[in-house]
Amino acid sequence: MPAFMLCNETGPILDLFNFQPCLEGQDLNYITLCFRKVMTYMTGIWRAENASTLALPAFVMQLLAILSLNRLLTFAFRYLHISRIAAEILGGILLGPSGIGFSEFSIKNITQWGSIQTLENIASVGLIYFMFIVGLEMDLKPVLRGSKKALTTALAGIIIPFPIGFGLHYLLIDDFAVISKGKPNRFGPLFWGLAIATTNFPDLAGLLADLKLLHTDVGRTSLTSAVVSDLLCWFLFVLTMATAHNGRAFTIVTTTIYVGFCFFIVRPAAKWALRRTSKDENYNQKHIVFILAGVLLSAYITDACGSHSFFGAFLFGVILPKGELKNAVMESVEDFVSEILTPLFFFCIGLRTNWHWMHERGVGAGSILLVLVLAFVAKVFSTFIVAFFVNKMSARDGVALGLLMNTKGLLSLIIINAGRDILALDMQTFAVIVLALWIMTAAVGPILALTYKSKRRPGVYKYRTIRSIEGNSEFRILACLHSTRNSGGLVSLLKDSNPTKQSPISAFAVHLVELIGHASAMLIVHETCKANASGGGSGAAAKDVGSQYGDSIHEAFEDLEGENFSIQSLTAVSAYSTMHEDICSLAEDKRVTLTILPFHVQSSVEGVGVGAVSESGANSPFRAVNKNVLDNAACSVAVFVDRVFNTHSLGISASGSGGGGFRHQIAMIFLGGRDDRDALAYAWRISKSPRVSLTVIRFLPGKNAVDVSGNIPGFEGDDKEDDGILKAIAESEREKPLDDQYIEEFKLKTRDQPSTRLVEQVADNGEDVVRIVSGMEGRYNLYVVGRGKGVVSPLTAGLLDWSEFPELGPLGDVLVCSSFAADASVLIVQQGAGSVDENEGLGQVREQFGHMTWHPPEMNSSFAPFIHRRVRVTDDDDHL
Repeated sequence: MPAFMLCNETGPILDLFNFQPCLEGQDLNYITLCFRKVMTYMTGIWRAENASTLALPAFVMQLLAILSLNRLLTFAFRYLHISRIAAEILGGILLGPSGIGFSEFSIKNITQWGSIQTLENIASVGLIYFMFIVGLEMDLKPVLRGSKKALTTALAGIIIPFPIGFGLHYLLIDDFAVISKGKPNRFGPLFWGLAIATTNFPDLAGLLADLKLLHTDVGRTSLTSAVVSDLLCWFLFVLTMATAHNGRAFTIVTTTIYVGFCFFIVRPAAKWALRRTSKDENYNQKHIVFILAGVLLSAYITDACGSHSFFGAFLFGVILPKGELKNAVMESVEDFVSEILTPLFFFCIGLRTNWHWMHERGVGAGSILLVLVLAFVAKVFSTFIVAFFVNKMSARDGVALGLLMNTKGLLSLIIINAGRDILALDMQTFAVIVLALWIMTAAVGPILALTYKSKRRPGVYKYRTIRSIEGNSEFRILACLHSTRNSGGLVSLLKDSNPTKQSPISAFAVHLVELIGHASAMLIVHETCKANASGGGSGAAAKDVGSQYGDSIHEAFEDLEGENFSIQSLTAVSAYSTMHEDICSLAEDKRVTLTILPFHVQSSVEGVGVGAVSESGANSPFRAVNKNVLDNAACSVAVFVDRVFNTHSLGISASGSGGGGFRHQIAMIFLGGRDDRDALAYAWRISKSPRVSLTVIRFLPGKNAVDVSGNIPGFEGDDKEDDGILKAIAESEREKPLDDQYIEEFKLKTRDQPSTRLVEQVADNGEDVVRIVSGMEGRYNLYVVGRGKGVVSPLTAGLLDWSEFPELGPLGDVLVCSSFAADASVLIVQQGAGSVDENEGLGQVREQFGHMTWHPPEMNSSFAPFIHRRVRVTDDDDHL
């Protein structure tokens, strides 16, 4: 079609508006629309009578309109758990003839007749690059190594809904045949059936993250099945396009040849060229430009073959090498394409959709309603049947899986848009299928949010605190990390945690990944495929599946594998704002005793103290994640500030340690309180390792200790605040006998352990504590301290007045920010929350004769001279 004509006889490009004088007597696939196209104004934009009639101002107005409306709808729908793509589709529809498209303001300023072609061309280019990004992040391994559950779910979601969608088109075709003069296009049912059969992987991943179902069995199965479904639907889409064209044999043959050419010639050639022109996988702008030009060339070739330009872009992304090249391309173009160009496609879909015509042109509301219901139920029913009867899932999970597989997205819109381009779908059938796809996509999130709650919350388990671990109990640790670059210190810390035959360690190494589009969600698929391959007894296959993802984590911790130490690598993919929920839920699912979080400021190899530079800047999102985990975790939590805590770069030679290796010199600073007791319990366990020497420095208030009642933040002196002060002081008094009791136990049990010693120091305030600790500079590799949550003590008076990281507690903040501990790692421990009050079995503080006294529990006669041997405590359990 010529670019500009005085009178355009348009196919699908300008069949957008209900321009009644031109519609009379016309076939529904064609509208004759006459308009005057003004190319430019010689006098310039500022002197034009209507600047919006110019190409560039019109495009800018359209872009601003769709972006603004999409942002507004996305924000409004977020609380209803409606996916982003549903908001974007609705935004395009509201700007089209179904919404404000017929208003005088819109016709003059947003949807001018002559600007639509420019809009569609730019939207097509944007979608070409978007599908290239989808292909670049796609992997064929889930198809080749997917589990039986994922493959059967994907096949059932295509085999049954496809003929149902095919039949639904004919259910409406009688009404439309009258309107279209008895000439319905016979290929329209193919596009309907395929659109209903699709499942959109990227938008499904976002929906699962919003519902916190990413790491459930239903979430993993649906993600893996969506990958398989996407690839199969692309293949069926090519066949459908070939069938709808006159030269169907030519399309099938040439497209098949081109696919083989890409996989067997272009893919190896691209790897060779990139390897020859880049050094250590460092790619520059020349590589990016070359690849982006290749995308357009591949799109042009497949379009010339008769399939679709989007398929060529997707195929080019699939065959390119992944790794650093993918990261470089994504950093260059992903945000611009996804956030700026892709919404234009939804605008075009909306301009082609006129829901008013479904009623005004003789189509019955009953028929439309029946079509919508059957289209929605088709995939839910087929997936449920396979999940319940074949894969033996529960009915609840089967329905949830069916709803998730009903999530539609860009691929389904591309399919029906292509059908409209070749006039296989007329305006009415196109409008009905758009409405059906929007309802299916928008309804999934709210339905699952109201009816399907993941059963994550197990009952209260016994070992929630480090002190609760008995001598014959398994120690379960959740070790989180942002990347493998600084994992050496964490590996060394876990190695020093003293796994024994009586108390083995089961560790879960969790890679924290932000959910950004499809690549991060693909990690979940790889984890699922890896687990399936391992479960099937194919170790090599398992390694191959996760070679780019989970294996990098496993390799960093593989040295820990041993008789008494098991390690499992996991990936937690979530938005930063909700990542703490995944960490806490995973800790409860795995019944973890200790969760170790990496400090958000990463140290250099030389170690840093004050002014350390964070990888993500001063406002790192991981800092918020750590704060939220500390506030919500049920088990004990430790924040690990790693300054190269490993056996090779730091350490003092240990005489008599066997083989002349290195011994870690660890200092545990004990100020008192629950957190300090849990920190001492962990340091005590570490001290039993033959490579570790432990010094416990206990600080006691001196005679001139400051009065803490006037130093409690938030209390100014009114009646209610006075009550709070009294409660805080009473709590601190209650902790003192428990501290004394645990210290006495420690002294008794370590008296014959030469690598462990206890030193007591007297201090009047926080300044004295800092002065004494600063005198230990250079002596220790690791400082272990309690967070001191809720503790009111003269020993910490004044330390939080100028704190940089208050979430670390008063002493933890001093150690992290000080210069005297710049070369030492720091571990800040917070005790887990329990369901049983600590007083039970440990005695209690009571008011007697006007002052607080501690009343010990009744002692077991077999161990009465020392301490109660067994207690039923999960909050701060004492043990021997």
